[in-house]
Amino acid sequence: MKFVKSLSLLTPLLALSFALTTSANAIDIMQDQIDQCVQGTVNYKIADVVEAKKLCTCTIGVRSRMTIGQMWEIESYALSGKDPSTLPYVLTLQNELQQCTNGLKLMPPQVPNAPNPSKQIEPSIESLEE
Repeated sequence: MKFVKSLSLLTPLLALSFALTTSANAIDIMQDQIDQCVQGTVNYKIADVVEAKKLCTCTIGVRSRMTIGQMWEIESYALSGKDPSTLPYVLTLQNELQQCTNGLKLMPPQVPNAPNPSKQIEPSIESLEE
């Protein structure tokens, strides 16, 4: 009887711990976009990590507010040969993105260093067949 009672108390705790583990491992897409932006900004020597984080957090924040409909309209304009920069919200977007650079020390992009050829691993035939 004690085992059944212990099991009945343990089941909700296990369910709760599973729920917490699942949410703790959830992917934050916006943060992933910021991290990728920071990596690219640093790799192309546009800014150091601190400046890149400021720039990327701001620009990804601005881009995240754009609706799917606005993205489609921009793409439709471009595909039909029209200039999307004439759309009112694109002008606002460009202004907000420009403000993201205010006060930051940004350099012109530079080609990243080529990987060290001695550290490259030749692909095996098995990996090419996959």
